[in-house]
Amino acid sequence: MKLQNKTLLAGPWVGEFGWELFVWQAYVRALSRHYEETTIICRKSSEPLYADFADNFINISVSGIADSFFMYGLNTDDLLRKTLVENKDILKKDLVVFKPRRIGTPPQTMYDVPFIFGNHKILPEYITYGNMSDTIYDFVFHIRARELRKQDNWSMDSWKRLRQMLPQASKVACIGTVAESGHMEGTDDLRGENLGVVFDILRNAKCCFGPSSGPMHLASLCGCPHVVWSSSKNFLRYTKTWNPLKTKVLFDSESSWHPKPEDIYNKYVEWING
Repeated sequence: MKLQNKTLLAGPWVGEFGWELFVWQAYVRALSRHYEETTIICRKSSEPLYADFADNFINISVSGIADSFFMYGLNTDDLLRKTLVENKDILKKDLVVFKPRRIGTPPQTMYDVPFIFGNHKILPEYITYGNMSDTIYDFVFHIRARELRKQDNWSMDSWKRLRQMLPQASKVACIGTVAESGHMEGTDDLRGENLGVVFDILRNAKCCFGPSSGPMHLASLCGCPHVVWSSSKNFLRYTKTWNPLKTKVLFDSESSWHPKPEDIYNKYVEWING
């Protein structure tokens, strides 16, 4: 039952994109059902995550290194106060503020962990992003190029070797942010593209490839089969705890963050033919 004349103000979200997908947006969606109006404080680029239920947005622009649901050196309470001062009209409403917080033990790693907020017991509500249509791209690459744990980035030479093994007639797109993702010559550069467009691309692609990252988690919520490599500690996250739609995934940890592209390709072929 909605609370009449109550506005839910959710945010600000400043953390990593993958954590925004699985420890925040679905909880906010579920909580919004209990309020007359919902306003989201987020980056402009993240608006499509909430577009199906949010009534209003307040955009923030923050820079720094994000890790889980934090950003190093940033006080989110100060940011919230500053945002409210700069958007005084919202203070005229009867606000209920919902800020990012840890849920569950270990913190925020289960997509089905409920939380209590006021009188509400909330289970996260996930949707499949993207619209089905004719295939736009056969394959999608996320070429991780982050400064945070940059030793985990796959070399461009490895990406080129993987591309050479895939059918040459196939169309390939590179996604992610310009600041933290790479682009390979011979593929379409969709870094920084509107997230709504990326939803549709992933929804209709045959497969998405990449090391563990936010865009690879997005593939899961777009129903896109994905091949991801990382350390073994991320196995449960990709196959179960952060895979509420049970999207097909091939997780490889045999060589941690640096498998041979030939191994990735051979395992992919065996997977799709199996």
